[in-house]
Amino acid sequence: MKNKKIVLSLIVGGMILFPVAARAVEESLETVSSTENTVGPQVNSTVESTVNSVSNEGANIEGTEPSSETNGTVSNSEESNETDQTIELPTWGEDEYGVYSLPRNRSNLSDSNTRGRLARSASIPSVLASNTNTPTKSFIDISSHNGALSVNDFLNMKKYGVAGVVVKLTEATSYKNPYAASQVNNAKAAGLKVSAYHYSWFTTDSQARAEADYFANFAKSIGLDNSTVMVNDIEEPQIAGKGNHTTNSIAFENRLKQLGFQSIRHYSSLSWFNGLINANTIGKQKIWVAAYPYTLTNKNYYTEYSSWQWNSRLRFPEISNNEFDISADYNHSFTNPSSNPNPNPVPDPNSPISYSSHAQGLGWLSSVSNNYISGTIGESRRIEALKMTLSDKVSGNIEYQSHIQSIGWESNWKKNGENSGTTGQAKRIEALKIRLTGEVANQYDVYYRVHSEKFGWMNWAKNGEEAGTEGFSYRVEAFQVQLVPKGQSAPAGQGKKFVKFQNADVTYQTHIQKLGWIDSVTNSQVSGTVERALRLEALKLKISNNPLSFSGGIEYQTNIHGNGWQKSVSNYALSGTEGQGQQVEAVKIRLTGELAKHYNIYYRAHGQTYGWQNWVKNDEIAGTTGKNKRMEAIQIKIARKYSAAPQ
Repeated sequence: MKNKKIVLSLIVGGMILFPVAARAVEESLETVSSTENTVGPQVNSTVESTVNSVSNEGANIEGTEPSSETNGTVSNSEESNETDQTIELPTWGEDEYGVYSLPRNRSNLSDSNTRGRLARSASIPSVLASNTNTPTKSFIDISSHNGALSVNDFLNMKKYGVAGVVVKLTEATSYKNPYAASQVNNAKAAGLKVSAYHYSWFTTDSQARAEADYFANFAKSIGLDNSTVMVNDIEEPQIAGKGNHTTNSIAFENRLKQLGFQSIRHYSSLSWFNGLINANTIGKQKIWVAAYPYTLTNKNYYTEYSSWQWNSRLRFPEISNNEFDISADYNHSFTNPSSNPNPNPVPDPNSPISYSSHAQGLGWLSSVSNNYISGTIGESRRIEALKMTLSDKVSGNIEYQSHIQSIGWESNWKKNGENSGTTGQAKRIEALKIRLTGEVANQYDVYYRVHSEKFGWMNWAKNGEEAGTEGFSYRVEAFQVQLVPKGQSAPAGQGKKFVKFQNADVTYQTHIQKLGWIDSVTNSQVSGTVERALRLEALKLKISNNPLSFSGGIEYQTNIHGNGWQKSVSNYALSGTEGQGQQVEAVKIRLTGELAKHYNIYYRAHGQTYGWQNWVKNDEIAGTTGKNKRMEAIQIKIARKYSAAPQ
C-alpha cells in the first residue's frame, strides 16, 4: 500500500512470467539508489535468503532482524502446501463499472520495486483532494514510502473529509516500518481513527500464525490497543496460488483474535477476490477491495464490500511531493462516524432518495443519498428517529415505520419527510419497514438493512419487509437504503434480515447419592434433592431447543471434593463422578458461540448448610469451594440478554 504504482513485466531467462506493479520514489524511476539492496526473490523459489539480506526501504532499521520462523518465505518443507504453478495475475480488467487497473506488489522486501528500468503507469489518474467529482474520500493508507508525516499534515487531510488512516506496520516476520510509531501517534493527535496493516507472505497455516504474532507484537509495542482494526494485506505475486489463501487468511485472523485483536479486515485487489480467495467465506463485510477506475466519477462502486480503495495517487495541496492511497469506507471500519458520520459524502443530484437519522447524543445527522450509511457504528449509539424523502424526479411516496422501545410497531406509516420514531425520550428504534407507493413502486424496488446491536450488519430486506430485531431490546445503530430499478439484482448481503426473539431451552440431569441418575428436567426446574442430605455427584447439560438456530452450545465444569475443578465438557457429557462416592461442591456453566451473544445462562446451587444460594450467570461459581460442603440440587435457566435475573 505504498504511494506509487508502477507497471512492469518480470522477466526470467528472457520469458515474461507475469506482469507486476510496484511503487517507487517519485524523483527518479530510471535508476536504483546505491543505498538500496537490489537482490531479490526469484520466481518459483523461496525468498528466504532475500528477506534475510534485503535492507531497502529501512527493512532492518531500528534493530529489526529477520525471523528464523518464516522469513517471508514460500516454505519448501513438508508442511507447505505450495505448488510449483506460476499464477498469472492481471494488471487491469473490465466489469460493470468500466475499465480498472489493479494495485500490485507493495512489498518492502521484494526487489521488484527497485530492480531494472521501471515505467510509471499512466493509466492511474492523479487526483487532487479538493476534487469533488470522485468517489468518497474516507481514509488513506500509508507506509514508510510516505515518510515522516506531521500532525499538521494529518490535520490538512481532515479538511478534505479524510477521517482515518491505515498504517503499515510489518511484513513477513522480518520487516518493521521505521516510521510507524510517529505516523500512528501524529495521526491520533490529529483526531483520525488509526488502523494497521501487515503485508503477508504466508503460504501455510503455521506461517500465517507466526506472521500474526509478529504483527500483533509490534502493534502493541507502539501503543495500539486491542480495539485497533488490523488488516491482512495479501497480494504478493510470488505467493499467488501457493497454498490455500482463504484458509490461511482465516488462520491469520483467528490468531490475531486469540491475541486480543477482534476487528480484522482483509485487503487485496479485485483479481484475488475473484479467484484466489473466496470472498464469501472470508465475509465481504470484512473485505477491503482495491480496483482503480481509469475514469473517475462521483459514484461509489463495490459497495458489497466493507471498503473500496479506488486510487493510489491522491494529492493534498498542502503536502508536497507525496501521493496517497485513498479509499471509500462503507461500514465505518476505518473511520470515526461520530465526528463525521459520512466522511466527505459526494452529493448525488441524480439520487432518487435522501434520508437521515436522529442518533443518541448527536441529534439529527446530515441527510445522505442512495446507499449511504446513516447513523454510527462502533459507538453504541441508538437511532431514535428517522425520516426519508424522494427526489422530485420520481412520482409517488416513500413510506416507513419503526419498531420503538417499549412501544412496538408504530400504528401508522410515516411518509415523505415525516419523523418516524421519537426524539427527547431516549427510546431506541429496534427495527424498521420501508415501502414505495404510487408510480415509483412500478419503477423501483426499495432495499434496506440495519446495523443492529449484537448482530452487526444484517441482510437486506425489501418492499415493506421487517429489518432488524424484535424482542431482544437491541438498538438499531445505523441503516442503509437503496432504490434499485426493477429487474436489476438485489444488493449482496448475508445472514438474517429480521429476527424475532424466542426462548431457548436447557435440559439437565443429575446423579444423586443412593438414587443414581434421576429424570432430566428443563428450564428452572429443580434437579437433585432438598433436605435429604444427599450429595450431588455428577451432572449433564444440553441445549434442548434452539429455535433461532444460533451457533454454539453449552459448556460446564464441576469442582469435586479433593480433586478441584474438572476439565470443561459440553453437550450432555458427564461432569463429576459415578460410583466413587465423591461430592460435587460447585459448578460453572457458560454458553458459547452466538448463543452467548444473545442469551445469559443463569443457575443456582442448593448446598449443605447454606440451602439455596443466589443466582449466578455466565461462568460464575455456584456452590462453595474449599469448605467441604456438598451440592445437593441445582436450577438452570436461559434468558434473553438484558433481562432481569431470576428472583
